[in-house]
Amino acid sequence: MTINRTLFTLLVAINTLILPAQNNNMSAGQPGEQPLIDIRHRFVPVGDDDHFGGEEVDSFRTLHLTIAGNIYQTEQHLAYAFDKQTGKYDFRNQLKYVQPILGLGDVTIANLNTSFADNVNSMFSSPDEFALALKYAGINTLMHANVLTANIDKAALTRTRDLLYSFDMFHTGAFTDNKQRTGNFPLIINKKGFRIAILNYTKLNTRPSISRDFMINEVSKMYIEGDMRMAKANKPDFIIVYFDWGANSQIIPSSVQIDLAKYAFEQGADLIVGTDPNTPMRIDYLSTSGVGQVKEGIVAYSLGNLIASNNEIKNRNGYIIDMEIKKNNYTGATKIFDWGVVPVYTYYDTSAQNGSAKIFSVPCSAVESGDIFQNIPYIEKRRVVNSAYEVRKLLGSTADEIQYNLNEMVVNNVQETVQLTQASLNNKFSLKRENEIEPAPAPVLPPTLPGSDKAASLAMLYNDTVITPKSTPKVVKQPTTPYEAMKQMSEMVFIEDVPAAEDTSKRRADTVISITASNGVGVTSIAQQENKPSIAAVENRKLEIKIDTVYRIQFYALNKRIPLDTNYYTHLKGYEVFEEDGYFKYLLGKYKSFEECFKFWKTQIQPRYKQSFIVKYIHGKRYLK
Repeated sequence: MTINRTLFTLLVAINTLILPAQNNNMSAGQPGEQPLIDIRHRFVPVGDDDHFGGEEVDSFRTLHLTIAGNIYQTEQHLAYAFDKQTGKYDFRNQLKYVQPILGLGDVTIANLNTSFADNVNSMFSSPDEFALALKYAGINTLMHANVLTANIDKAALTRTRDLLYSFDMFHTGAFTDNKQRTGNFPLIINKKGFRIAILNYTKLNTRPSISRDFMINEVSKMYIEGDMRMAKANKPDFIIVYFDWGANSQIIPSSVQIDLAKYAFEQGADLIVGTDPNTPMRIDYLSTSGVGQVKEGIVAYSLGNLIASNNEIKNRNGYIIDMEIKKNNYTGATKIFDWGVVPVYTYYDTSAQNGSAKIFSVPCSAVESGDIFQNIPYIEKRRVVNSAYEVRKLLGSTADEIQYNLNEMVVNNVQETVQLTQASLNNKFSLKRENEIEPAPAPVLPPTLPGSDKAASLAMLYNDTVITPKSTPKVVKQPTTPYEAMKQMSEMVFIEDVPAAEDTSKRRADTVISITASNGVGVTSIAQQENKPSIAAVENRKLEIKIDTVYRIQFYALNKRIPLDTNYYTHLKGYEVFEEDGYFKYLLGKYKSFEECFKFWKTQIQPRYKQSFIVKYIHGKRYLK
């Protein structure tokens, strides 16, 4: 089912009346001031009408490119999307309001910061229903070369790639082996008589061991040079290089990024885009003079987020590049014809009565004008306005803003068309349909303590323990399970430099008490330097000693200290780093109960960090793995 010409004409007429109001958006500032950014209006064509949706036939052909930034899907996102009444996930709202824009792109690109590993217990995996939502939204090309892909295993990558193939979605940046990379990289897309080459790379400060048995394209001038030669061998009309680079919350491109963008451009790139900082960065023009011609290109250092990783204000901003390129049918010459940006914002609607929230990626201008979300809370509307202001201020000197005729009627009709046809506006083909997707199980969030919204692994659990002397050797039961073996090892205590208490005569005894273990039998030795107390005093002191024992989870040990983005890795909030034995060791949690620590490590941390383990600390000193 599609919208006929009469209905579309009506929509155009309605929105034509609305467009003048959009000129009063917040970008213009006060009366008489110079606007921050030039604005151009476009209509959203819906349907297969030859006049509205067709392409004019002349000596040129046109290809529409739509390029967005990061797409996150965290554990909290999954909880919001899960409908307890139906027992299913519903991700349709997340991209509902940008769906008409993304669906216009013949090639629509985004950075996939999740995977489809068929494991909702992993923070690095999303249900298959989310992949379908991306497909329906019009996103047909996904980038894998990013930090998140470095945290999944080969099986997860393989399943992710296979699922995207079944939805007829292009993807690149990570490969199961070199053979697969050689046959599929650079990615070449043929659409409407154009040949587009896409290269995707990431900057990894460290590479977790879980992903070292497959290939991720990492930033390297040597690789870029070789890959660009391979791309040129396919005689592309346009080359896009997509980088996942930068530091979290970065707002100004570094000299390394500027140099790398210039290098990629000199090697043949026409458009260079970046992500990862989770915040928008500026756009620059690049040009170089060759033999008899001048080559021009564009670099957008960071597109920000299309779907933010959390509800922190600084992470909600982003923009979409909306670009048309033209190709001369006779000479084959291709160039950028018309382009601009669409500022977007991730809106968290917390008005639901059940304490949940709905997530929407929204075009800022449509919210400003009141065409969508007319009843949005005032504070949220101000945040959308401020987001648009920041993007316009950042890009106004180099780019125009594109505003589409989006209102609730247009958005709902597009969504209805997509649902009825079970296909996106820009790609009708799919090997797998919605009814063939097996519903994923309900999300499993980390457990929380009573009266706390923090996961148990981040809580400080204290239960004072008193060590009492043993008069007879302890018979140790041989462990029968890995858990029993680990617990038994955790009970072997190694203590040095325990402060001595005063004896009954109030005399100081500089005593070092060492409790060791051999075959599970505790042996106590006492070395005194001076003022030796009586045996009775020593026994009394041993009864009084309280051992401050905590169990912690070590999940990384790196040669270089790297800050972790806890905005995304929310389960790592509160982590600490200690330099020991030449390594920076990353630790999480402080448990007095070994059982509690083991439970959380086994169910939440070990599935994500295969190299993690439990460490025992006594009086702040590391004693046992």
